[in-house]
Amino acid sequence: MRIFPSWLTREQLVGLIVVMTGMAVAALDSTVVGTAMPTAIGDLGGVDRYSWVFAAYLLVSTATTPVFGRFADVHGRKRVYIVALVTFVVASMLCGLSTSMDQLIAFRALQGLGAGALISTGITMLGDLFDIRQRGRVQGFTGSVWGMSAIVGPTIGGIITQAFSWRWTFFVNLPIGIIAFVLLLTLHEREEHRGGSIDWSGALTFAAAAALLLVGVNGTYPALTLPAAVVLGVLFLWIERRTSEPLVDLTLLSIPIIGLGLMLQVVLGAIQFAATTFIPPYAQGVLGRPPIEAGLALGAMSIAWPIGSTTTGWFLLRIGFRRAVIVGTTLMTLGGLLLTTITETSPLGLVVVASALMGLGFGVAAPPLVVAIQTAVAYGRRGIATSLVNFSRSLGGAVGVAAMGAALNAAIGTRAGELQAVLDPRGHASLDAAGIEARDVLANGLHTVFVSMVVIALVALFLAWRLPTHDLEAAAAEAA
Repeated sequence: MRIFPSWLTREQLVGLIVVMTGMAVAALDSTVVGTAMPTAIGDLGGVDRYSWVFAAYLLVSTATTPVFGRFADVHGRKRVYIVALVTFVVASMLCGLSTSMDQLIAFRALQGLGAGALISTGITMLGDLFDIRQRGRVQGFTGSVWGMSAIVGPTIGGIITQAFSWRWTFFVNLPIGIIAFVLLLTLHEREEHRGGSIDWSGALTFAAAAALLLVGVNGTYPALTLPAAVVLGVLFLWIERRTSEPLVDLTLLSIPIIGLGLMLQVVLGAIQFAATTFIPPYAQGVLGRPPIEAGLALGAMSIAWPIGSTTTGWFLLRIGFRRAVIVGTTLMTLGGLLLTTITETSPLGLVVVASALMGLGFGVAAPPLVVAIQTAVAYGRRGIATSLVNFSRSLGGAVGVAAMGAALNAAIGTRAGELQAVLDPRGHASLDAAGIEARDVLANGLHTVFVSMVVIALVALFLAWRLPTHDLEAAAAEAA
């Protein structure tokens, strides 16, 4: 009895299992950590730095993704994938051992170092193994990883958080990481290295620009950090234009589907990571739900994602990637609008429906963009092109989460210390009048975040309408 379809060769099957297992590590991290963080804040404190737990992860992931994409083109996908997997798992263990919010933020940054290469290199490997007709179908398999992790992750995360400790939600990455590492050793990669070097000056300049940008949008000396980020960004472009082997091949941006597609990825990233970051504290802190039910609200998004991804992947060449992206961004907008209507007395089911709509939209819109961009380039530039997809999404997520976190902090004001009891599931049931007032402050702040998400979703819908009609099969033939 075959579990996988007959159109998969042995090499494709091994590669697919390896990438799916590695993605499961990152997928579990997304669903479990988002569920556990409200309780972690109740233990460690530092609600005013809540967004930094996610922003630090995204910052490092964003800054290093183009570097690893270049590494994958020069030295091969397998080597980069091994380093990324080991780094991610070790950092997960350190996160679980954190004794302060500052330590947790630092180790989450290290975790982002591994994640920056883990996802982009894995998707690049799949682009190497499968042709244009198969890539859409493969999105269904990779999407199922996020779906299964969403089913298992929030439930396990909530149970572990309540029965043991939030720390064990990080430790679950260890056994899955070991499995992925063992399978990776059996993979015989078809490596077509073309040699070259890494543009370290460009990498360092970009990392500094991204760091200053994130610090600035988070409200730390914006009058200094934001102009400095702009200056370093211009310097980065100047370096890349004059380097024989640039970190980011800027000529890729002149390809219409890549340039506009990357802009759309930035916007999608802002919506995706904002939803993942701010839906759990609303369910747990405002609606007063326990961690398990807060995990259900977030898990609905990840469950709906593979449904949209699988359905779209099988019919992508027939319906066209542009139509798929338009439908997906429309669903995201509807989900965001529903979130803005939720109040302190609303049932949890409304949050679940809104989360599911947004997840379905991500599943319909995001994979076609990846397939289209990979199809527009040949093997020698597929690593950097794929990394730019993940870089753009992470950049949007980093800036979006930081900006919305700053808006949330501004709404909370000086009452941040009072929210620890609101987010602690052990004390929420016995809130006094001051606690209820603090809960309302949190609700108003998160409502502002949800309104911002709707505005960003409308921008995504506008960009989707501007995408060119693209024949993927013709583009694949031209790139080859």
